[in-house]
Amino acid sequence: MRKLLIATFTVACGIFFVQKVSAQDKDTATTTKKYEPFGLNLQVRNLYLWRGFKVSNAPISDVDMYYKSKNGHWQAGFWGGASFTGDYKEFDYYVKYMNKGFSAAIWDINNFSDYPNADLFDYKKGTTSHFVDVGIAYTFQQMKLPLTLSWNTIVLGRDTYYKADSSLANAYSHYVQVDQVLFADDVYNVHAFVGGGFSFSGDKSFYGNHPNVVNAGITVNRDLTIFKYHIPVSATAMFNPEKKYGALQLIANIF
Repeated sequence: MRKLLIATFTVACGIFFVQKVSAQDKDTATTTKKYEPFGLNLQVRNLYLWRGFKVSNAPISDVDMYYKSKNGHWQAGFWGGASFTGDYKEFDYYVKYMNKGFSAAIWDINNFSDYPNADLFDYKKGTTSHFVDVGIAYTFQQMKLPLTLSWNTIVLGRDTYYKADSSLANAYSHYVQVDQVLFADDVYNVHAFVGGGFSFSGDKSFYGNHPNVVNAGITVNRDLTIFKYHIPVSATAMFNPEKKYGALQLIANIF
């Protein structure tokens, strides 16, 4: 009888322990999946590349502050960057929609580095420091190595050209890119990309003097672990055949 009581007590303790651990696991899972509507990210770069432009040759830091919908489809926020030397300054607003492999975004890009007296609310094409970029992209997620196609058009702002009558008009420059993942595992991935810039208004566009490939290269993304702290990093080797230069960018995502 005594042995039976001991065995019963042991089994009961075991069941209680398993249930407690299971409950803790559920609590942890619930905590992990908790909806957080607001986010904040900080990056540090050795220089800043964007669609074939060397926007800043000096190291920069940039901050992304945003709101994200509960279903994860909508995100809106502010993005800003500044170089360590103070030569580069940018303050943007954006909204984007994401669903499965499809995404669409509108960015009000305000790089006022060369506009010392920039008016934040000036959108006149002859004087503004802004340009508004609208884009769509689709990632073929069913592929073992995903392929992403994207198209962006500048619809407003300082993307301009002079017409035959000497009046200033918007060029509505386009940027089209193909991005192909070449390798991916749990630690890092490698992808190659090529992007072209052009305008239907004439040879000259926001990206160069001729319709051409303006941004091609390879990016390596890796999860770097330092003292158990994970820092996603990426390196991009970029070549711009239109402007005949290249550069190597390193990005560290601090948080």
